[in-house]
Amino acid sequence: MPRGALAFIALFGLAFAQIEARFVVYDHLLVGGELKSYVGTIKRTIHSEAELLRWIEELERPPKDARFVYSRELGWYAVEKVGYRIPREEALAAYRQARAAGKKVFYLPQEVQEPRRSVHGLELRGIRELVAEGVTDFRGSSWNRVRNLRLAAKRLDGTIIPQGAVFSFNQALGPVDEEHGYQEGYVILGDRTEKGVGGGVCQVSSTVYRAAFFAGLPILERKPHSYQLRYYRPAGLDATVYAPWVDLKFKNDTPGDLLLRTYVRGTKLIVRLFGTKDRQVEWKGPIYLERKPPLPPREIVDESLPPGSRKQVDWPAAGAKVEILRTVRYADGRVLEESFLSTYKPWGAIYLVGPKPPPAAPEPAPLSQKP
Repeated sequence: MPRGALAFIALFGLAFAQIEARFVVYDHLLVGGELKSYVGTIKRTIHSEAELLRWIEELERPPKDARFVYSRELGWYAVEKVGYRIPREEALAAYRQARAAGKKVFYLPQEVQEPRRSVHGLELRGIRELVAEGVTDFRGSSWNRVRNLRLAAKRLDGTIIPQGAVFSFNQALGPVDEEHGYQEGYVILGDRTEKGVGGGVCQVSSTVYRAAFFAGLPILERKPHSYQLRYYRPAGLDATVYAPWVDLKFKNDTPGDLLLRTYVRGTKLIVRLFGTKDRQVEWKGPIYLERKPPLPPREIVDESLPPGSRKQVDWPAAGAKVEILRTVRYADGRVLEESFLSTYKPWGAIYLVGPKPPPAAPEPAPLSQKP
């Protein structure tokens, strides 16, 4: 047989052996409070069993919980990832049967794994849209402070606040101690700045408070810091916590559950509440009712610093009495006007200084010389 004819037969046989594998994929979204489902197909031409097995590895994935993302076209919407597992033996059998029967197309078998938190589950609980967000900036914080606030934010991320429930920050966060990963830093205790574990957690409570405030939720317990901190500008929108004595509490009186999500973007901490938005919130402030000048600067000896070093950890702040006004307009026509007062003591700059250098040893007296 001529060599050209053999080549043609080989090419024809190879083309005949090519089979298109199809894999059905599912996509579920929650857009504008409505569930949307899409079904699609991924196609690939398969030349061998080895190639099929490699493709299966690419297709398989674990499920991922629903989360809210933002786009200019859709605004805030929820997406999820359905998990897929493909039985190897069943897939190979389907390929072999299609090849033996001379088929051009076959479908891959699959086992669909739903995520633990699905968009359908969110919709059933009334978690459909962005309700409000709070933002603070931790620029200039120490390494330990940033670590603590990141840890606290991560532990609160994904918290569900059921409809009608009271949210307690301390209860939701849990213990704040070294055993749970928190670092030692400087914390405010009354009129003093002292070393303590968990410095930076109040940045998280203040950011959560802002989200609840802007959501128009009833604030049941909230205490401002002793003085105005630069991390929480504008004044009057902060909330300190110190378990078990000082807590932040608010009630979810919306028509559904609330989902609390936390994000760190650069030096900004963001807390977002997702649920069902049934009210509009307007606010005004800060309104300064009283002002007092800052106190003189102070120095605190820190034995961990090199002798003679000096590091500023706090900045002067004027004392003040501040008012924030909030108007909540509900969908049923109700209007609630509230006033939130915060009193801050005057504060001075604080510097950490290293211990004093040891006194220099006296120089030895010169040896007397005999004449």
